[in-house]
Amino acid sequence: MAVDFVAELPIPERIRDPLRAALRGEGSDWPEPLTAGELRTLTEHGVGPLVYAAAHLPQLRGDAIRAAAIESARAADLRGVLEALAARGVEALLMKGSALAYQLYAAPELRPRGDTDLLIAADAVATVRAVMQELGFAGQVTSGDEHGVRQTLFTRPPGMVYDVHWAATNLPLFDALLRYAQLRRDAVAVPALGPHALALAPVDALLLACIHRVAHHHDSDRLIWLADIALLRDRMSPEEHRRFWHLAADARVVAICSRSIEVADFWMSRAPHDRAADWLDADELHRAESSAALLDRDITHGRLLAANFRALPWRARLTRLRQLAFPPREFMRQSFGATSALALPWWYAYRGARGVLRLFRRAAR
Repeated sequence: MAVDFVAELPIPERIRDPLRAALRGEGSDWPEPLTAGELRTLTEHGVGPLVYAAAHLPQLRGDAIRAAAIESARAADLRGVLEALAARGVEALLMKGSALAYQLYAAPELRPRGDTDLLIAADAVATVRAVMQELGFAGQVTSGDEHGVRQTLFTRPPGMVYDVHWAATNLPLFDALLRYAQLRRDAVAVPALGPHALALAPVDALLLACIHRVAHHHDSDRLIWLADIALLRDRMSPEEHRRFWHLAADARVVAICSRSIEVADFWMSRAPHDRAADWLDADELHRAESSAALLDRDITHGRLLAANFRALPWRARLTRLRQLAFPPREFMRQSFGATSALALPWWYAYRGARGVLRLFRRAAR
């Protein structure tokens, strides 16, 4: 289960000021020694290497060394995967951490991540599965929810993990935004990762970064995601800021983007600039946005599901209900360890009852 950083890992008051200084790239006086809880917070927020680079805290040296050691192996593996996919006609786009590590940060190891996110065309899924299997990766069985799960994991020892997406987000609320064809058209090269490495253009990467922390992580204040947002905005031209806000307005995600940028500016010590009001007119600023419901940190799974159902046409809603109720047998076997065909109906009933109870729980847990 993903960590809710808002509730579980708040930044302790005594390290807030030196942390913000470190995120600006400045050294400052830190309380010593840091507690185990404070160290865990910095690590889980993904900023251990960044803080070490700025402040050289001895307790974070291990984090920085591990990140640097992993990076060269991860990059070599990624070059091989991209080359193998390209040889089969698949143009995979780098998303999120792995792309931004090489585009924004002074050194890629300053941007920790647990996996490599790739975006592919929906019609390339079978080919990608075959290529990854040939490369020795084990693929995850998905639940079959085609309107709610558009990604799957591939893993290979030692610690190589690829999260392959055939939609930029899993939420139907955002289906009209960030489509593969448009993202591929505007994609930019990442030469350090080889001739087949393509990443989202800055405007698209910023839209995804703003949406991701709200749509998939319930308005999470995880610091490395906020650093991504601030650093992307630092690199953008006025024309790119203008285009970003007009895309956000057309897609009805202005509130989500405004919230993400506001929080990023605070933690990364940026003076407010190029906000929505600087580029949008009154009508664009005050349009009703169903996506703004996701800014409620107390939103339940039921309300979240309902918001996404409303974004689907009726036939797709019925399809999703059926797929949620009756996922593939292989998924059930993998999820519950059910080996007997006779036991499967009971596991389906158990999963259904658990799902109904889950509707009333907060999504951010």
